[in-house]
Amino acid sequence: MNRTTQLRRKLTYLVILVVMLIPLYLLGQPAGGGGDGGGKLAQMRDAYDIAESDLGEISPASETMKLASLGMRGVAASLLWKKSHDYRVSHEWDRLKATLNNIALLQPHFDKVWEFQAHNLAYNVSSEFDDYRQRYEMVREGTEFLTKGVKQNRKAPRLVWYTGWFYGQKLGMSDEKRQFRRLFSDDEVLHEQLLNQGIAVDSPEARGPLGKPDNWLVGRLWLNSGYDLVESGIKIRRQTPINFYETGPKWRIKHAEAIEKEGILDDRAQNAWQMASQDWKGLGNRSIPTTASFTIKLGQLDELNRQRAETVAEIRKTAGAAYERAELAMIETLDPVIQDALLTPIEDRTKSQQSIAATHGGSITPNLDSIAREAAPNDRLKILQLVDEVKDIDERIIKTSGHRKQINFEYWETLALAEQEERTVRARRLTYEAEQANADAELDKAIQLYEDSFQVWAEIFDDYPILVIDDSAEDLFDSIRRYKIATDSDEIEDDFPLKTFVELMGQYGQVDPLMYERVRTEQDAKLEARKRELAEEEKRREAEAMEAEQDKTPEAASEEAAESNEKAGTEEEPAESSEQANSSEDAPMSESDEPVAEETSEPASEEPASEDSASDEPAEMTSEEPANSAEETSATDEETQSDSKEEAADNDSGADPEASKVKEAVEEAAEEAAENGKAE
Repeated sequence: MNRTTQLRRKLTYLVILVVMLIPLYLLGQPAGGGGDGGGKLAQMRDAYDIAESDLGEISPASETMKLASLGMRGVAASLLWKKSHDYRVSHEWDRLKATLNNIALLQPHFDKVWEFQAHNLAYNVSSEFDDYRQRYEMVREGTEFLTKGVKQNRKAPRLVWYTGWFYGQKLGMSDEKRQFRRLFSDDEVLHEQLLNQGIAVDSPEARGPLGKPDNWLVGRLWLNSGYDLVESGIKIRRQTPINFYETGPKWRIKHAEAIEKEGILDDRAQNAWQMASQDWKGLGNRSIPTTASFTIKLGQLDELNRQRAETVAEIRKTAGAAYERAELAMIETLDPVIQDALLTPIEDRTKSQQSIAATHGGSITPNLDSIAREAAPNDRLKILQLVDEVKDIDERIIKTSGHRKQINFEYWETLALAEQEERTVRARRLTYEAEQANADAELDKAIQLYEDSFQVWAEIFDDYPILVIDDSAEDLFDSIRRYKIATDSDEIEDDFPLKTFVELMGQYGQVDPLMYERVRTEQDAKLEARKRELAEEEKRREAEAMEAEQDKTPEAASEEAAESNEKAGTEEEPAESSEQANSSEDAPMSESDEPVAEETSEPASEEPASEDSASDEPAEMTSEEPANSAEETSATDEETQSDSKEEAADNDSGADPEASKVKEAVEEAAEEAAENGKAE
């Protein structure tokens, strides 16, 4: 090979290099001022809004680091990640922060860099300190790191959402949440940085009941800024829409819970819950994207069910007999008890059948496609269109129900409604004051406050059974334990207002609202059944007493009649009866004056008394005792029976008219007294 050949090769290589530089220049030429769009890549970055200026703030240090790595940015970033872990383990905090800053300069638009390292500072590094103030400083470092990431990634809704979640979750749910919330509300330096970032911490939306910024409300403002980004057309990446949108309204609820736990239990707490309820309703009215071709609204499940019912009713009306035949065929496949309940006319159904029909009636929908095929030809097209509408509504119902269950929509909705009631705030205030009194060893006051709060909580749980799965339910269970200790009792009385709640919490550790409602209903039914049993038992005892009264012997009845007549005689006409008895020796003895013999069933009024008994016995009875006992009657009956029979004829024949009238009056009074005694 001579020198000419070598020169020719060198020239060839040079020409190839020059030729390759031309497309590189055309592709990578940076954009210039004055409308110069730059090369092809610069124009594409502008077209897709991925230029450095579009993504966030331009960092000269970051661009310098990229160039200094000579295309080895990935390798350099990996080495720095490893070094950051080593520095954290060895507790070299200054070197750790410097390494994290270098990683952020190399990968400024990688969201995970900011999320992971902020989490590393706030959770892992902060736990290495003993003083909560030092832990708060590391948490603050994490929030500032996230804020810096948001500045360089203005079109990253996920990063904005994570920042808002960070302010609420870390500062508001840590073990040191009370101290963290207080330090945050007084951290004016951080507040100034947030104002520069566009977060209005000086607005009423960010301030708590004490007039200072609240971490939950500030986090909510961050989340709302992320929602604004999405509404401007930026897509949500690496996160489901339902999880992205539900956090903001939930932070309102967490704020209301936090101020109540801190002792703010007045109209300010009630107002906080009202605003939380409004935010949750706003979530229910927001259009949520799904994996299907349509969006859903979580608060319109009832509306979808209503539309479906109306559409099915229209199909029933149009199809007529074809729908009824299909429905009857479907009912025949069910259990006989359910068949009987559904086929029985509504007005003739028993309570059990009404319950069965309410449970299974809504699910009895025959195959609509088969109904369309069997319908009349003139109605078939219309029915097919209605069937398509039902299918579309069913898909929306499935999606809506799934998303509601995913975030427990019904629970949070019910919680916000229940907590804004005055009685719920009063119940929490009573429990809080009871705990304070118990801590101060004021046992009598604490017991009274406990009992008052338990009564209100029982009413709340009866109206809102779903609240038994709330976090505060566990706190209430702990309060019940302390109440039992204060009363020095391990047993729960049957009339304890929260008996069902205590039994279920003690057995399962956590109460299922459906189980609570079922057990409470069963207990109420058992209580009502027991009350009915006691009432029936009382009626039975009364009936037995009446039967015993009616089954008394005729002798006892006659004795009661005599006693009643004698009492009446001594009260109404004592003087008159005495004069008449003394003035006439021939006057007959009345029925009430004659002792009743136990061995005979004849009325005493048919046996006239002797002269001595007619004159002496009335005065003796009015002065000493109402009537003779059964023993006296039995003893004297045999002695006076023969004499009284002989004197009866003489008295009847020789009695004057006035004595006869007296006898008739006395007999009538005796008969009336006997009838009254029998009635009683």
